Amino acid sequence: MTTSPSPSPPRASERLQDLLPPDLWKLLARHDITTLAQVEELYPAKLLKIHYLGPVRFRQIEALLFPGRRYEVPMQAPIETEDLDGTSLEGLVSRRVLITLRRHGIKTVQQLMAAYPRRLVEITGFGIQALREVEATFFEGQRFEPMKSRKTMRNTIK
Repeated sequence: MTTSPSPSPPRASERLQDLLPPDLWKLLARHDITTLAQVEELYPAKLLKIHYLGPVRFRQIEALLFPGRRYEVPMQAPIETEDLDGTSLEGLVSRRVLITLRRHGIKTVQQLMAAYPRRLVEITGFGIQALREVEATFFEGQRFEPMKSRKTMRNTIK
């Protein structure tokens, strides 16, 4: 009885072209990443920063090159909002949310707390995802359910 040898684990000097599907190794090759050793050096933080390498492709690379390993983004500790009156929103919310809020004159935690939820849902470009991000950061356990149209929301939140 003969058994086929089990595939050997990838070696650090192996080319990614031999280990990954074409779309993945080409994406990495565009950034001059051609060997497993280079990917190991960048895993996980620098690999996640590569342009066009989103979470789905990251998980594919992880499953193919690092079986049994799974990178989890560290959770931030809840923010005590009482300690943040007058504090800038920078670093507390994503850049996209920060820019949208600043464009509408909301620059501090105190201003944000005063604007929730009525003024926030009226801001153009401040959608449900931004609202959920703000709620998760500053209003733990609260969940405002906006209606379909902004006109309806304005009439019901008075």
